[in-house]
Amino acid sequence: MITKKIIGLLIFALSVITVEAQLGVNTETPNAILDVQGNIGVRNRIYLGGNNTAPGLLGDIGTVLVSQGAAKPPVWKVIRRPNFDPFLYTIFNNSASDTEVGVIIGNTNSGYDLNTENQTLASYGGTVISALTKNFQIDNVDNIAVLSFETIAHLQSTATNAGVDFSCGIFVDDLLKGVRVYTLNQPTSSQYTFYTYNLIAVAKTLTVGPHSAKVACKRRASVDSFTGNIGIGRMVASNLNNFMTQSSLMVETYEKPSATNIVPVYNP
Repeated sequence: MITKKIIGLLIFALSVITVEAQLGVNTETPNAILDVQGNIGVRNRIYLGGNNTAPGLLGDIGTVLVSQGAAKPPVWKVIRRPNFDPFLYTIFNNSASDTEVGVIIGNTNSGYDLNTENQTLASYGGTVISALTKNFQIDNVDNIAVLSFETIAHLQSTATNAGVDFSCGIFVDDLLKGVRVYTLNQPTSSQYTFYTYNLIAVAKTLTVGPHSAKVACKRRASVDSFTGNIGIGRMVASNLNNFMTQSSLMVETYEKPSATNIVPVYNP
């Protein structure tokens, strides 16, 4: 009789106590609530989240299951890059900056100097459009960075034929990767002429890690004794405003992913 009472009490105790245990599949020492040592086959749905009354969320077509790190549940994310091919370049990053705060260059000429690839920014001697400076990342050894600069050059001139010879350069890590020279003058009696200026530069095989892109411009010479200002991305006369003359810089990186690539392939 005493034995039956003891057994009854044990059954009652087990019925009211929540037991926390770990279940191991193919292991006698599980390290998680469910520890599977081997392959897992899923023949139907995978739900994330959920509670005692709702099963959780199913991923949409094209989404992948992504870890958020320690102590956080996984989430569904949307793929934003194609499958990596180690023999093809794939666009890894693209970003852009724009500004209405360009530069106004007065009557100071640098002369008709010649520029070379990887010339330092200090030796080029131009004025940097600081608001366009863009930081970017390279993740693989085989890479190409394409940098595009666009702006309006605005001449503060009312005299026929007066103008400026100027140049702008794109720099990566303060080394020149592309430069374009242009002579902007006033061939007719029109006043305050302007020009849409574009420059594309390419940087190849940059080192893996962070990099910086900059744009700098300078006045090389005056045409027909012109002493007025030239605005690069800035208005210098009332026929334009700073919104109309604003500048932009776009950086696109193309890389050949290595076999051990660990760059995330989802939208953060």
